[in-house]
Order: sequence, then structure tokens, then C-alpha cells
Amino acid sequence: MKRQQGGFVLLELIVALTILGIGFAAAFAGISQSTRNIEKLQRVQQRENEVRNLLAELDLVRQLRPDDSTSGRFEDGTRWRIEIQSFIPPTPAYSRGIVRITLRLEWDAKAGIQTKTIETYRIMEANLGVAPRTLEQQLAELQ
Repeated sequence: MKRQQGGFVLLELIVALTILGIGFAAAFAGISQSTRNIEKLQRVQQRENEVRNLLAELDLVRQLRPDDSTSGRFEDGTRWRIEIQSFIPPTPAYSRGIVRITLRLEWDAKAGIQTKTIETYRIMEANLGVAPRTLEQQLAELQ
């Protein structure tokens, strides 16, 4: 006597739906992780753009004084601090010196507070013939 097959057995249908469900769950988890990674990358790129803008503004500052500093906060909450230190002081024979500019960034992340430090150097004129102003005042004037 032959058994007649008319369709899927209930057990086969349950196994097929389970495998399909696991596949969809894995696909959605991957898509969700990709979305989180894209958002994280966008925040990093936004922070980098803000840093580039701040460094470009710093290039427009005419008078850098050693031991000067200023700080602020970007729109995303990243805190920044700029400190100016004398690297090579001007001498009587040569009226220019070099200052070290340290830009320290600090932001909150899931793993705790993250920091990044950027250092650059600039030539400093000993006397520009203008009244000394703080770095904070000069950056505010550029706004």
C-alpha cells in the first residue's frame, strides 16, 4: 500500500518557518548594527569637522601668547581646551619664537570619557605693535 503525499507535513512547515525566522532575525540584527555604526561614524565626522573649523580659526589668530588658554564646547557636547606654551622663545637676535598649541578634546561615550590630543606648532611674533589680547578674546572676535 502506497502512502499519498498531498503537501507538507506540519512538522516540516514548523521547521521551515523556524529557519526562516532565524534568518530574518539575523538579517535585522545586522541591519540594526549597521545603522548604529553609521550614526557613530556621523558623530565622529561631525566632531572632526568641528575640530578642523576650530584649527582654521586658530590660524586666523594673529597674536599667540605663551601660557594662554581657552576652552569651549561643540554642539555635540564635545569639550575642548586649547593651551599655548612657549616652545622656542624669541631671542634678541631673532624676534620670532615658536609656540606649541595643544588642543585637547573630551567627550562622553558608552565606554566612558574619551579624549584626544592634537599638537601643532606656530611661529610667534615677539611684538606685533598691538595691545595684547587673550586667545579667548581673539577667537570671540572671529565669531
